[in-house]
Amino acid sequence: MKEIAVTGLNGHVLSEVLSYLLHKGVTVNAYVNNPERLMDTSTQLTASLLDVYDKERLRSLFTGYDTVIMTFDDDQSDHDENSFVLENYGRMVHAAREAGVKRLVIVGSPQAEAFFIGDLKRQDEVDWTFVSTEGDFAKHATDEALTPTTHKAVYYAE
Repeated sequence: MKEIAVTGLNGHVLSEVLSYLLHKGVTVNAYVNNPERLMDTSTQLTASLLDVYDKERLRSLFTGYDTVIMTFDDDQSDHDENSFVLENYGRMVHAAREAGVKRLVIVGSPQAEAFFIGDLKRQDEVDWTFVSTEGDFAKHATDEALTPTTHKAVYYAE
């Protein structure tokens, strides 16, 4: 089983995706804003600080991964989350591409789909899928990371 990097703020979207990945037996390196707040004590999980402000460090976090899942909470009224996304999303995508990541799975609000995929559509070197936080998004994000079926497109919940 491959090792996957997951990024995000310590919210429910990150938590659900991590839980599903670990349940499937995947080794996960989580890069988050508060690693000490992750409650899971699985030996398959390593948590580290997500430092989005140091471009070189951010690129080095992604080096060596074929797949990165980037999670973003779907609470459109959360000012801190929205500010984080607006300020750092593009930086994170570009750092992953520069680090040689082959596939990005972006998990976020269906209302923000256009924002997320706008930059992705310009990334020729990276395969990607956007999974909206509707339905069983944690399962779909995991499936797309492990066995991709949706390429350079949006995955719609059925």
